[in-house]
Amino acid sequence: MLNLCEGTRSLEYGKRVHEFLRRSRFRGEVELNNRLIGMYGKCGNMNIARNVFDRMPERNMSSWHLMIIGYTENGAGNDALLVFQEMKEAGTRPESETFALVLAACAREEAVEEGLLHFESMKEYGIVSTMEHYMEVINILGNAGQLNEAEEFIESKPFQPEDDIWEALRNFGRIHGDIDLEDRAEELLACLNPSKAIADKLPTPPRKKQFAINMLEEKNRVAENQCAVPYKEADEKLKSLSG
Repeated sequence: MLNLCEGTRSLEYGKRVHEFLRRSRFRGEVELNNRLIGMYGKCGNMNIARNVFDRMPERNMSSWHLMIIGYTENGAGNDALLVFQEMKEAGTRPESETFALVLAACAREEAVEEGLLHFESMKEYGIVSTMEHYMEVINILGNAGQLNEAEEFIESKPFQPEDDIWEALRNFGRIHGDIDLEDRAEELLACLNPSKAIADKLPTPPRKKQFAINMLEEKNRVAENQCAVPYKEADEKLKSLSG
């Protein structure tokens, strides 16, 4: 029933289900309460979601995550960050997924400084950054219009950017009117995943091809011992284009 409420976003029906559960012997069940939090979040009523959360006799990691997700998806990233702080104060240790959600909340609020601090603090918990974390940092910088910093962030990290990274950077370049960045990202995206390239952007001027080749070659050197095959293949494609 709760799945139905989430799918149709029928808040009134969801409240009736909630009332039934509240009077049942299952009202203290963690997973049922988590489902209620998720339902109210999807229906856009975080006040009731918070009520459910506050009344829970016990919580698990999903409880915290659902609150962070709910606030973020309903445009209240700052509230999501407060929940994260509350979670740490309650003695719950953040996980890799937790930080991905927190970085998404920072991206929603364009909270660059706080987002970068959270990203760096992952090391304190022994959490290794994944592509999901990198992507969220790029979203933070991109939403805030700090496109040079987003490029520098990509170039400074020993990871092989996937096509989603360049697609995001291209889109941010378009949103913020940075045509040069849009074209550079488009060039790299076209090599890694031609299906995502914009038809009227191809072919691009030789100068931009050479820039893309240089960037890919540099990334190959950095990631030499980290399975750089995708970049080398893209590099060869670019060189064949440049003649």
